[in-house]
Amino acid sequence: MAFAMLILAISLALAAGNADAASQVPAMFVFGDSLVDPGNNNNLKTLAKANFYPNGIDFPAGVTGRFCNGGTVADHLGNLLGLPLIPRFSDLSTNGSKILQGVNYASAAAGILDDTGKLFGDLFSMDEQIQNYQKTHEELKLELRSINGGVVEDFLRKSLFFVCTGSNDYLNNYLFPLSTKPLKYTINAFHESVIQQFTRQLKSLYDLGGRKFLVAGLGPLGCIPSQIGSSSKNLSACVETTNEISSQYNAKLKMAIRELNDNLAGAHFLYWDIYTPTFEIIRNPTRYGFKYAHKACCGGGRSKGQILCLPLLPFECQDRSQFVFWDPYHPTDAFNAIVAQQAYQGKLQSKDPMNVQQLIQL
Repeated sequence: MAFAMLILAISLALAAGNADAASQVPAMFVFGDSLVDPGNNNNLKTLAKANFYPNGIDFPAGVTGRFCNGGTVADHLGNLLGLPLIPRFSDLSTNGSKILQGVNYASAAAGILDDTGKLFGDLFSMDEQIQNYQKTHEELKLELRSINGGVVEDFLRKSLFFVCTGSNDYLNNYLFPLSTKPLKYTINAFHESVIQQFTRQLKSLYDLGGRKFLVAGLGPLGCIPSQIGSSSKNLSACVETTNEISSQYNAKLKMAIRELNDNLAGAHFLYWDIYTPTFEIIRNPTRYGFKYAHKACCGGGRSKGQILCLPLLPFECQDRSQFVFWDPYHPTDAFNAIVAQQAYQGKLQSKDPMNVQQLIQL
C-alpha cells in the first residue's frame, strides 16, 4: 500500500508539472536510450519510435514518443528534483530560456558504440548526443550571460548529468540474432571495448563542464519479456546467461566509475546499480504492488515479448500498475516511479554520496 501511495503522489506531481516545488538543481541533462528517450526519434527515419497510442496512455501530455504508458525514470527523477519535464533536444522550440533547466538528448535504439541500433534506422548515438550537448553548451553561455552575467561553468557544476545507456550494445548488437560480433570478440573483449568507449564519453562530458553524474548500469536484461519470450525456457524464468552478461558489464563499469572519481578533479560520478532493485522487484512482485513480472502489458507473442507494442494489437491490460513491464523492452510508469525514488534517497553505494539527494548537495 505504501508503494501504491508513493506512485500516486509522484504521478499527481508529474501531472501538475511540479510547478510549486523548488528546484534542487539548476538543471538536469539526460543522455541514453529508449529507457529515457522523451521523443527525440519522433522525426527520424527509424523503426525505433513510440509516438503512437497506446504509448503515453497514462502520461499527462499523452503520446510524446516515450516508450512507456507514463513517465520514464528520467521524468520521475526530475520531478523529485523539483524540475519540470526536461525538453527533448530535437524539439525546435528547445532553445532560449527553455534550456535553462536542462535538455534530454536520449535516443531510442542508441548505444555507447556508434554502430549499435543502426539496423533500426537513424538515431543519435552516444557520441552524437554529446555533440548535440555541445551545441546546448554554447547556447547556455549566451543565455546565462544575457540574463545576469552568469558563468556557464558555475551553472553546470551544480547541475546533474544523468546517463542511462548500454542495454542496446548488448540486446541490439552483441546478442542480436545473426550478429557477427561474437565471431570477432569474446564477451570479455566486447565488455572492454564498450567500457573503454563509455569512459571516453564520460570524460568528454566532464571536459564540457559536467561534475555531478548519475551513471546507470544495466538491469537484468535476461528478465525482460523480449528475452523470456524468445527463450526456450519456461515463461516465468529469466535467461540467466543474459543476466550474467549484465552482471559482468556492471562490475567493469563500477570499476571504471571509481577510476574516473580518482582521476578527474572535482568530479562526482555516482554509479547506480539498477540491476539489484530490478531483480528484487521481479523476484518479489507482490511486495511492490505488482502482479505480472515476466510478461509485458502491451505487445504480442510469448510473454508479449516478441512483438512490439503497436496500435493494431489488442490492448487488454486495463490496470497497467500491475505490470513491471510495459512492452517487450521497457518498464511501466509504476516501476519507474519506484526505482527513481530509490535512486533519489536510497543507498546506491556504501560511501558518500550514497544517492542523488546527497550527490546534488556536494
